[in-house]
Amino acid sequence: MKLTAESISRIFFRNGKNTNFFSAVEETDFSLEPGKLTEIVGRSGSGKTTLSNMLAGLLAPTSGRVLLDGRDIYALSDPERSKLRNEHIGVVPQGQTGLQSLTVLENVLMPAAMYGSAASKEKRAHELLSEMEIDDLCDVYSNELSGGELRRMAIARALINDPKVIIADEPTSDLDDDTTQKVLKLFRRLADDGAAVLIVTHEREALRYADLVYKMDKGVLSLQKNI
Repeated sequence: MKLTAESISRIFFRNGKNTNFFSAVEETDFSLEPGKLTEIVGRSGSGKTTLSNMLAGLLAPTSGRVLLDGRDIYALSDPERSKLRNEHIGVVPQGQTGLQSLTVLENVLMPAAMYGSAASKEKRAHELLSEMEIDDLCDVYSNELSGGELRRMAIARALINDPKVIIADEPTSDLDDDTTQKVLKLFRRLADDGAAVLIVTHEREALRYADLVYKMDKGVLSLQKNI
């Protein structure tokens, strides 16, 4: 499954003494290919998260289109786009996320429960939590987790529906070196198995796992490495 962005940009309008706007992402073309691991690097505030959110179907572009196998995801209604994202796109958001009223296992199963049966995915959830080395915490509530444990839970949650497109924003933040390596190897394996994978990262170690590396600078995206 291929994700393609055609001439997308994002402008945020500001209301102040003089109304103005801020261009977070300059007009760009971009694609995520099946079987490829793509990375975007750049300083904080360069537009990486804004771009990844547009690609993930979470933030409508000011201009341009985002196509999933040729289907314009922003031409869909909100419920249609939510269902499409749930079925095909796994998102690891920036920061520490988790519903505090749910256990780790319930958090991971939440995407499966939205449009299907969580019970049918419970075995897969335990497999992912074991790979993230937190299956022993499956009955713990998310507000009791450390930052690194929350990141690992978010990765497992993003993968529960076995998505064909994976967009991970700083997935190794808050992780120690050994766990970082395991997560990067996991994403590399998923790409090798046919998924289209995007990692937004500051992690220099991640570069050696990538097929394509782009740099984001002041909203401008440029190709840095093509293997």
